[in-house]
Amino acid sequence: MSVTLMLLLAALSFNLEAKDYSKLFAKVDPAVVVITTVSTVVQNTRQGSTKVSAGSLGSGVIISDEGHIMTAAHVVENADKISIKLTNNTTYPGRVISSSKLTDLALIKIDAPPKDLHFVKPWDSDKVDIGEEVFLIGTPYGLEHTLTVGHLSGRRIEAGDDALVDVEFLQTDAAVNQGNSGGPMFNTDGKLIGIVSHIRSKSGGHEGLGFTASINMAKRVLLEDSPIWLGVDFVPLKGKLAKALNIPTFQGLLVQSVAKDSLGDALNLRAGSIPVKVQDIEFLLGGDIIIEIGGDDFYLTRKGLQRAKDYMQGVASGEMLQLSVMRDGKKVILEAEKP
Repeated sequence: MSVTLMLLLAALSFNLEAKDYSKLFAKVDPAVVVITTVSTVVQNTRQGSTKVSAGSLGSGVIISDEGHIMTAAHVVENADKISIKLTNNTTYPGRVISSSKLTDLALIKIDAPPKDLHFVKPWDSDKVDIGEEVFLIGTPYGLEHTLTVGHLSGRRIEAGDDALVDVEFLQTDAAVNQGNSGGPMFNTDGKLIGIVSHIRSKSGGHEGLGFTASINMAKRVLLEDSPIWLGVDFVPLKGKLAKALNIPTFQGLLVQSVAKDSLGDALNLRAGSIPVKVQDIEFLLGGDIIIEIGGDDFYLTRKGLQRAKDYMQGVASGEMLQLSVMRDGKKVILEAEKP
């Protein structure tokens, strides 16, 4: 057999094996949305620190005809305002229904969604094997509805007593960049199997290590547990730093920002305003430090988080939720109705 013929056969073989994603893309892309948010951040100027509005961009996927959307928690967690753009370029306001920072998952909803809304149902991520081809749709660097293809290259599971919460992330070599966060991962049948979370990168861009929250974890966290959206960004405090800030329980959550119209806002939690840097970690001082939830000391442990979760879920909608904070060196009790 001549070399030319061998190369021709190899090229034909490659073309036969390459999968055409055009029909799958056309089928599922109408369920993918572009999410833009506006948040309040602290910015340093020559005149000192000041609060300004900052925008951010992410993706999401519609999972019901009522306008429910799964996305990453870090896309919407601290948002004062959420806008959701559909494939037909219409834009709708949205709101956070549920959010879990530790699993980086959030459920948001379109206010007054249109009729005949296109959606995809969450599938079963346990049915996908390592090595199978997958594809993502998102908005990397603002390029809306971009498709990238790769493989399911690993499962990263943390569970048991050593983990704060049980998590499962699906690793992929499909390109993931800024703006992909919250977008969907599909298998080669167009089944929803993951929600894009984060990357590991030295350059800040795609290096072949992307991670999506498994859809089975997303269903458990968002559709079964339904954690309350507190709308608060915080820094965990423990050890020497907690002692330096005179926290009586030696553990707490230092509030960094509070989203408008969130539960944290209803509780009148005070955000930080004084930028500091300790051991290469930048954060804001001056905000409240959450030390009790429902009258019990808060501890950043698996049992402590479970106790806080049980309390939050045990309070009925419309009843009063209670937090205790350290504010200006004194303990202050805050209350608000559970939404």
